[in-house]
Amino acid sequence: MKNESHVLVVGIDGVRYDSLMSATTPALDQIARNGFLLPVRVHRKNATISGPVWATVATGVYADRHKVTGNSDHPPELAAYQDFTAVLRAARPESRTMIAASWFPVAAPTACGPLFSSRGWVPEDDPEEANDAGSWVSADDSVADYAAGRLEREDLAASFVYFGEADVEAHNNGTGTGYLSAIQRCDSRLKSLLEAIESRPRRGDEHWTVIVVTDHGHVDAGGHGGETDAERTAWIAACGESVPLDVMAVDHADIFSQVLATFGVAAGDTDGLDFGARRDLQEQPATTTVLR
Repeated sequence: MKNESHVLVVGIDGVRYDSLMSATTPALDQIARNGFLLPVRVHRKNATISGPVWATVATGVYADRHKVTGNSDHPPELAAYQDFTAVLRAARPESRTMIAASWFPVAAPTACGPLFSSRGWVPEDDPEEANDAGSWVSADDSVADYAAGRLEREDLAASFVYFGEADVEAHNNGTGTGYLSAIQRCDSRLKSLLEAIESRPRRGDEHWTVIVVTDHGHVDAGGHGGETDAERTAWIAACGESVPLDVMAVDHADIFSQVLATFGVAAGDTDGLDFGARRDLQEQPATTTVLR
């Protein structure tokens, strides 16, 4: 069948917007040139912490509903909200999906997880045990290799792939040159996923939408959870057949709606909107995208 739809969502944890603008990120720049890259104000109902925001990306609702308020506890209320891959499969049982993550709570029943109800693949070794540069580089590289292999070979309708190195680098060493290097390595992993898509034997018959998102920023010394602009400014980039040309504002909750809209599946009772439908810039930081 020609013009089959596919969506890849890539989460890169803890990448400050101004640091992203200073880093060399050719893969992300390509996405921005073909679509958009916009700053996103982490919604006031979500703390600037990974668990609440990734739960919103997965489910399309904020923490007042999914009740993930931190990174430690898995609330029973989250069970009422299936992730976008699960909703897609329920509506279209023939659809295959993938979730792969280096931070175990995204895809495994540990701490506040699984944030994605479908669960998914995680590396054999938990990088949080050592929680240093080496453990996270290895874990993220494993995720990239696993996801790229499946994207190239399999007919995956929707996928979510997560990289965590940059966030941990900021926590451990602040937002200096090492942080920029970690962001750039995450961009290289993103490039490997895009190359896998382009290598697909039936690529010419497929419509791909790629969405890349971070959950929060960091203070200069590293760390988040507060209310500074550096912490509450995140970003989303996207391109592809299903992405409108006039996107002015986006929110983390919109990813859920946009993925499902790509396949003609109703999002239901969600806090998000399809890309292009949001016109309220009130909660958007007063910054503009810089393309290098």
